[in-house]
Amino acid sequence: MELIVKTEVEAMTIHYDIETDGLFLKGIEEGIEKGIEQGIELEKQVFVHKLWALQEFSLEKIALLVDVSPERLVEMLRAYLQAEGQSEAEAVRIIEAYRERFV
Repeated sequence: MELIVKTEVEAMTIHYDIETDGLFLKGIEEGIEKGIEQGIELEKQVFVHKLWALQEFSLEKIALLVDVSPERLVEMLRAYLQAEGQSEAEAVRIIEAYRERFV
């Protein structure tokens, strides 16, 4: 009896290839797009850090070169300075002092 049940259960098994499923493929595509966007954002942050380290360009010029809004640039610089150990207030003060150098 056990052999008959085992044979019947194996015969009823449904095989489904998830890798051909439309929703699965859509999820993969969305994941790839998100990864690309995150990679681009990381590259922009690295570029901002390099331009900031040079201390030769105004914030407006850095924003233009990196292709971010001036507000986004300030956010990136504030986060960078805080990661380097500055408090939020110190980071804002440093950014404002830098901005004044190019007025």
